[in-house]
Amino acid sequence: MSWVTDSLKQRKPAPPLPEVKVTSRTSPAWESVWKQIAETIERDVLEFNEARGHQYMVSTTSVLVQVIPKQPPTDLAVIQVDPNTGTVQFDCPISHPGTPRRGQFKIGDGRIVASGNFVGPQPPSGPIPPEQLSEFILEPLLFPE
Repeated sequence: MSWVTDSLKQRKPAPPLPEVKVTSRTSPAWESVWKQIAETIERDVLEFNEARGHQYMVSTTSVLVQVIPKQPPTDLAVIQVDPNTGTVQFDCPISHPGTPRRGQFKIGDGRIVASGNFVGPQPPSGPIPPEQLSEFILEPLLFPE
């Protein structure tokens, strides 16, 4: 016998552990739409890279997507969702003269709607799908004039 077995025999049994109720975590209403947005942006950048050479990297987390250039110009896109509200903030600072782009969208009821306060081009009015949001954010970055 090992020392563990001997010690267990000599000690009183531990009191039973209280029963713990396991509750399932439900996903926030915005989460599935956010995943579609992140996947669409990543897919669009990969498609661009396949056609034009590996020019951008995409870094993602559960609440953040970054589109990062591999070489100058250093224009990038940062898209993140507020996990408490489902509000998507995007920022596209630019390294050359011109107007940076930024704004907010709200995910609700499976839809993406512009929230206002945009700098740069204005987004489409009304609900848009993830594909249209990706195009709105990425087109000026991938295809600058």
